[in-house]
Amino acid sequence: MAVDTTVPLTGRGRGAPTAARLLRPRSYEEAAEAVRDCGHRGAIARGRGRAPGDTARDTGGDVLDMSALDRVHAIDAAGGTVLCDAGITLHRLAELVLPLGWFVPVPPGAEQVTVGGAVGADLHGPNHHRAGSFARHLLAFELLTADGAVHVVDRGTPLFDATTGGLGLTGVVLTATLQLQPVATSLLLTGSARATDLDDLMARLCDADLRHTYASARVDLLARGAATGRGTVLHADHTPPEALPAR
Repeated sequence: MAVDTTVPLTGRGRGAPTAARLLRPRSYEEAAEAVRDCGHRGAIARGRGRAPGDTARDTGGDVLDMSALDRVHAIDAAGGTVLCDAGITLHRLAELVLPLGWFVPVPPGAEQVTVGGAVGADLHGPNHHRAGSFARHLLAFELLTADGAVHVVDRGTPLFDATTGGLGLTGVVLTATLQLQPVATSLLLTGSARATDLDDLMARLCDADLRHTYASARVDLLARGAATGRGTVLHADHTPPEALPAR
């Protein structure tokens, strides 16, 4: 297992870095060893560092970079479930399952978010109004706890609820079993609309939520006066086969 001492770590916002000992386990056994041998400051898991704020950082402690554990163990192409390591990114997972007619249930704004990070943050995306958060599509996961033991955690249990959205404080997610969403093609039909002020923006966003699978807004925070809250509403839907060009 590779170990780097006093590595400066930042989040997605690239704010002030904090220093921690960075460990890169290449197996579940190495991850368990790292958790058992961590110092008094403890240890926390980290994916690709796309979380905002101080998430997945442990000043003066140990941080486990889980990105090397990124395998897909099994895909049920008929039922649309996948068993994968927590270190795989949702972008890579989408690349693997799209040819089989499936897509990740909650796509993030940052494509390099890992499955483990999605569990810890209970990720939401531009389809939140229809799909809900990541935990709704999570069937089970394996959790490495502070004593070095690995637990299979199923839906409906207190540990499941504490871990989804728990920001890694219950342990290290090793694997996850996900229910994917079916799609007919790999393409999206997209559109956008400009809003003149905040009231217009919210009205357009509410309308986009009702009519589209994905919807989000980008607000001009520099606008003042009557233009306060102006912005652009973006929307998208998975393209049906009949809408594809003839070629």
